[in-house]
Amino acid sequence: MATVNLILNTRYQSPGEKFSKFPIVFIIRNNGTNSHIGTGIRIEEKYFDKTKWIKKGAPDILDNLFENIQLQKKLADIQSFINELTNSGEVYDMTAAQIKQRYIARRAKEKYNFSTYFKYFAGTKKGNTARIYQNTLDLIKKHAGDQLHFADINPKFLRDFETRMTDKGMKINTIGIHMRNIRAVFNSAINDEVIELNLYPFRKYKIKKEKTIKRNLTIDKIRRFKDFDLPGVPGLSRDVFMLSFYLIGINLIDLCHLTKKDIKSGRLEYKRRKTGKEYSIKLEPEAKKLIKKLSGKRYLINLLERYADYDAVRKYINKGLKKAAKKAGIDKPVSTYYCRHSWATIASKLDIPKETISAALGHEIGSETTSIYIEYDMGKVDEANRRVIDSIQNFNVL
Repeated sequence: MATVNLILNTRYQSPGEKFSKFPIVFIIRNNGTNSHIGTGIRIEEKYFDKTKWIKKGAPDILDNLFENIQLQKKLADIQSFINELTNSGEVYDMTAAQIKQRYIARRAKEKYNFSTYFKYFAGTKKGNTARIYQNTLDLIKKHAGDQLHFADINPKFLRDFETRMTDKGMKINTIGIHMRNIRAVFNSAINDEVIELNLYPFRKYKIKKEKTIKRNLTIDKIRRFKDFDLPGVPGLSRDVFMLSFYLIGINLIDLCHLTKKDIKSGRLEYKRRKTGKEYSIKLEPEAKKLIKKLSGKRYLINLLERYADYDAVRKYINKGLKKAAKKAGIDKPVSTYYCRHSWATIASKLDIPKETISAALGHEIGSETTSIYIEYDMGKVDEANRRVIDSIQNFNVL
């Protein structure tokens, strides 16, 4: 049976040194053969313990505990690799040197470890998505450091990480966001051929989810909200909310960055910043009125001219919405997310077909494969939006 251990190789002394220093190595044994994998660490024999490894006070070792933790991780990684070979049956015909070469070849292929690849992956994202991934990475660092390998992220690690977040009072769905971020990193690493499929931990670990509270307002509440007298920031926030609603729940970040050039032939033509997907929305009179009221010099509306950046916009608009909702007698923590959910819910109550609602929201129509062949009639979306807007104008449309 193939084994791996950490030893001080006292048979090899570094030449030309005043004190006798010996290399710390991983020794692989199999079928009566052995082979060494170096660690790059050399110490005097008196500073090495067979079970506790590097002792405190070893020259040139700033933190023996940290070094021992890193050695333990590497030992576990080699052992995991040997276990894979054992499970596949390959190990029984291999020498220790062949195991070593296979291991080194695989690690040479890994340009990134988990921590560095996560940083790379997060860097490919933009705006709030990038911040959410960075938040996940920060939590992982606090939990287990910032030099993790993909092999370290196994089902036990994920369960322990989940427990830690639960102990800190995080809700199940918030934890789920971080777990899905980790899963996305693994999926990307596999697609990029940075790691192999056998390292994927989500076959044995399932992400938990609980039903979320519906984030939508009824027709009656939107009617009251849109006409309620609200001065200052609450009034501004309400106007932004209604403009988003009239534009089929456009995301706040997209709404902020629109310019007058994005209006073409009475339609709003833009690309979603998060996905790059193209949208085309007919500008109804209600939307045009609010665009004129909120008009900016550089942008279509003036939010990024009022506030320092998008983070400030999001903070103050959502804070203002909660104040506006309270003043209007709406007992929900209203945020800009409510626009999209409310539009879809009202459309459903109006018996607008699911395919039309999906097209309006930019979702796939049917399966991802079949949607490629469908060029959806945007006239149906225009008609649906008009019906939704009419429903909150006290018209008898239900």
